[in-house]
Amino acid sequence: MTDPSFEQPLDELDIALLDELRATLEAADPMPADLDERVQLALTVQALHAELAELQRMPVDLAGVRSHDYTRVDTVTFTSESMSAVVTISRVDNDTVRIDGWLDGDLAEVELRERQRTSTAPVDAEGRFAFADVERGLVQFVFRFADGDTSPVITPSMEV
Repeated sequence: MTDPSFEQPLDELDIALLDELRATLEAADPMPADLDERVQLALTVQALHAELAELQRMPVDLAGVRSHDYTRVDTVTFTSESMSAVVTISRVDNDTVRIDGWLDGDLAEVELRERQRTSTAPVDAEGRFAFADVERGLVQFVFRFADGDTSPVITPSMEV
């Protein structure tokens, strides 16, 4: 014999119990704040058949600076099996930064993914590239090789 209460629509008691269960689970095992970004990165890496670069962030030491009025510059290093990149982030104003980078490896272009746009910059013969007027927020780089056969290298998202 089946319980007839299973055939009834949800009532206020059911909704209250489900709300309490959700609150308990969120408190006991909250979703990581960056889960959506990690899922997007994993899907992008899989779709591109790309190599993932590791991020190493090292703030520039400002020892010896005599003024409190200085431009903050951060240097970020990405490494992977097939290339490495050093990226410098310089504040332009409250809303934008400039990104300059240097690469080793035979790379043709760098794609910069921002929240609202994607842009590319060529890599010159010395391995340099630059992006001016980048909106502050999350960005991600995709490094594409000149030979076209080597899989691109993608970085984790980072805040600029």
